[in-house]
Amino acid sequence: MPPQTTLCDVVQPILRWGMVLSLVLMFFGLVLGIITGSEEGSVVPLDEIPSQLLELDPSAFLTLGIVLLIATPLARVFGSLCVFIRERDRKFIMVSFAVLLMVTVAVLLGAA
Repeated sequence: MPPQTTLCDVVQPILRWGMVLSLVLMFFGLVLGIITGSEEGSVVPLDEIPSQLLELDPSAFLTLGIVLLIATPLARVFGSLCVFIRERDRKFIMVSFAVLLMVTVAVLLGAA
């Protein structure tokens, strides 16, 4: 099996399902907001999302959908890294690892 086929077999489902799940969550939050008549839209802090989801807060579903949509390309890089490690492709291992490291540093600096 060619390496490109293996990479596509890993990356394509990550991108597809990440997008589908995020759209489903955002659509559900939108419909829930219309049904409940919720006019207030706000971003829910990450640590409050689980409890707000249990309370069926439309903003929590919208926020989780957006977070998942943002995290999908990052999951793609991680999936690619796993393929490159399995194939022992050192150049692309280093590139993927560098991207993950830069994103991690950016998130940590942004949280500070």
